[in-house]
Amino acid sequence: MLGKLIKYDFKALNRYLIAIHIMLLITAALGRFLFVERLIKNSGGLSDMGMVIMTLLILLYVILFMTALFGTLLVISIHFYKNLYSDEGYLTHTLPVSRGRLLIAKTVSGSVWMLIDVVLVIMSVLILVLYQPMVREFSAHKDEVLIAMGFPSTVGYGKIISLIIVLFVVSAVANVMMLYVSIAVGQLFSNHRVMGAIAAYFSINTILSVVSGVVGAAYSVSVITNAVDETFMYQLYSKAYIFGIVLELILAVGSYLVTYLLMQKKLNLN
Repeated sequence: MLGKLIKYDFKALNRYLIAIHIMLLITAALGRFLFVERLIKNSGGLSDMGMVIMTLLILLYVILFMTALFGTLLVISIHFYKNLYSDEGYLTHTLPVSRGRLLIAKTVSGSVWMLIDVVLVIMSVLILVLYQPMVREFSAHKDEVLIAMGFPSTVGYGKIISLIIVLFVVSAVANVMMLYVSIAVGQLFSNHRVMGAIAAYFSINTILSVVSGVVGAAYSVSVITNAVDETFMYQLYSKAYIFGIVLELILAVGSYLVTYLLMQKKLNLN
């Protein structure tokens, strides 16, 4: 039954998100091959009409870029709300399945799509701006680039990419759970529950920003003050990464537990 729930949730999300991200990638590819490469080869190679079209294409890409980022959050949130807390929720909660499984299914589908969104947005940027001479130049000086960024020569790109992937996965789950717990908290209000959910979301974001800012500044001061060699930037990266992972894990687990408890004890349908 859990597999069927996950499949249903993916089907509901795919309906909108696949189209949005396909358009994003197509626009990035068009911008790359029709305009960016021509500008790189010959800065004066575009006519006035070409410049107008390029400007419009860039504007379209920016709109789709923002739509992919915020639209993914919005679609996931709306699906969670409609399926569990609106009139549709009456039908959902008559299914022979626990609320815990309903939450797991939506956590899986939402987190996977959040991760897909990040990957495809990054891919679209690379398609648009990454050209062959840049790749060759990077390949020829990749060790120097790593050192210039503050990483020791013993740290390879494989390890860095692996750590980034782990962070992306944890962040995807944490971001989805922050949406869900905000919606669940919003249902505690008798009226204006959507506004309550929005207020809860921004309140959580504000608290996280303050905590991460204060702790991040303290970490930075501590590392810089006690720096004894050129690896202090790597130490700073390492501490910031560990703190970020821990914070995201706490957010993900805490939000999941609160959402689950509110669904069990304080379910309030329209």
